[in-house]
Amino acid sequence: MTTNDAEDRRLLVSMSVGQTAYAVWAKQARRERFFNIARLLEASAAVKRVRAEQAMRRLGEVSQTQTNINHALAGLEQEAVATGPVTGTSAFQRALLERAAKALAAGRDLTYRELGDLFVCSTCGYLVEGEAPQFCPQCGTVHEGFLDFRIVDGMGTFSSYTIVRRLEQGLKTVPALVEGLSEDQLAMPVNGFPAFKDLIGHLTDMDIVFRERAWLILETDQPKLSTAHPPTLRHAVKYRTVPIDELLERYTTSRQQTLNLLRGLTQAAWQRIGHHEIYGPVPLLHQGNWVVSHEQGHLIELAQMRHNILYGKNHALDIVQELLHP
Repeated sequence: MTTNDAEDRRLLVSMSVGQTAYAVWAKQARRERFFNIARLLEASAAVKRVRAEQAMRRLGEVSQTQTNINHALAGLEQEAVATGPVTGTSAFQRALLERAAKALAAGRDLTYRELGDLFVCSTCGYLVEGEAPQFCPQCGTVHEGFLDFRIVDGMGTFSSYTIVRRLEQGLKTVPALVEGLSEDQLAMPVNGFPAFKDLIGHLTDMDIVFRERAWLILETDQPKLSTAHPPTLRHAVKYRTVPIDELLERYTTSRQQTLNLLRGLTQAAWQRIGHHEIYGPVPLLHQGNWVVSHEQGHLIELAQMRHNILYGKNHALDIVQELLHP
């Protein structure tokens, strides 16, 4: 074990425990009606979680999903973290993981028929599928004490207002991310990431797919949504030869059309249903969360790529090391 590995293992354990502590303290603050203090503690918990994730990735304990599922089923090796295995599961959890492993072996996601709504007792962690019980059979917590992870919320839980605001923000964020970068820099893959132009072209492709689905849901009574996968990044390589101004104009034009469709919709319109083979009956709100969460992930990638181009790949790591070892 190298010195860096030992430090990362220490960080993983301490940050994970810290995340739990802040989260529990935040829950207590809410019970005592200190809501702003609770928000501060929740934000602190998020910081700890991100740092723990970074350490876990540096240790090589995050791989492709198929491998991660296998690790979850087997339990991480004791030497993975100083506290021993962290993925111990109940028989029911193992059954759910085995469903996921089977679906992944077939190269697909679980469908709504294979994995129903999930509920977790916020007091003891008891997990149930389908409907939350009136009382937790393990600790007695009431129905209202269960955290819900519903199929319909799988893409996120943003409101219609937030979805529109996020889509509007993209019109400012995307041009800002490419400002000052040359055509060559924008067309070149960066440290394992795709090229800037790949991602911007891909975001436009996805915006078009979302708008077509939204229009179909709004204009048709419970339509069947296409299960064909939207254009992937692999198909976006073609955008590397397109001038960035043209790509930005295409993105802006598509996004404005999408916003024109969504602005002013009633809540009833956002709840109109389409039928998806994987997710089942889904409202327009579900699809809005899908496109926003997808874009958010790629915008973060673009920001990391810009940072790497301007400051070098290891700049962020250097800052962390300075904080740890002043």
